[in-house]
Amino acid sequence: MFSTLFRRKWTTVDYVLIVVTAALYAVAIIMLANIKLIPSVPIRPANALQPVFGMLFGLPGCIGLAFGNMVSDLLTGSAPPHAIAVGFFSNFMGGFIGLLAVSHPALKTKRSVLQYIVFVVIISSIVVACAILINVALGLTPKEVAVWYIPTVFLNQAISTAILGPILLKLLYPFVKRSGLYRGRPLQEFNYLGNESRIAR
Repeated sequence: MFSTLFRRKWTTVDYVLIVVTAALYAVAIIMLANIKLIPSVPIRPANALQPVFGMLFGLPGCIGLAFGNMVSDLLTGSAPPHAIAVGFFSNFMGGFIGLLAVSHPALKTKRSVLQYIVFVVIISSIVVACAILINVALGLTPKEVAVWYIPTVFLNQAISTAILGPILLKLLYPFVKRSGLYRGRPLQEFNYLGNESRIAR
């Protein structure tokens, strides 16, 4: 699986996917930025696109997520340079963890659903939320800011990926597969699922 993901020869389509996913993600973040869970606490439903783009479009999707978040930060002027850098990393990881850990991109098996809950909803949300600790360690972000930031981002990430992520994956997977745009985990590896292999396809 790793050799297929990292050694596959890239085509023009892969680079186009980076641009398209970056544009879609940036637009989604900006357009949905004013949705608030409670006053002064915005939620980011666009975060649900992280596992979707990562699991369906592979590394191009993950890179697109990173650049899309950076573009949205630059256009809105909402973050200093060190926060933009951390956002670049955390959004890439938000897609990459699901790509590596979830065995089926449409969550058609019990195994893949459990993997999604553990690695995407929980672990990925922790990684994305705690990425700010990089700047805390470098002395670029006060600890007081991180204390408020981490639980807020974790909840945003976990809620969005838990509710919207599976819906988007199930809706988009058939189209992405038929169109030849799928760049996620190799479909042939679903053979190991035994009795679930027919369902997975």
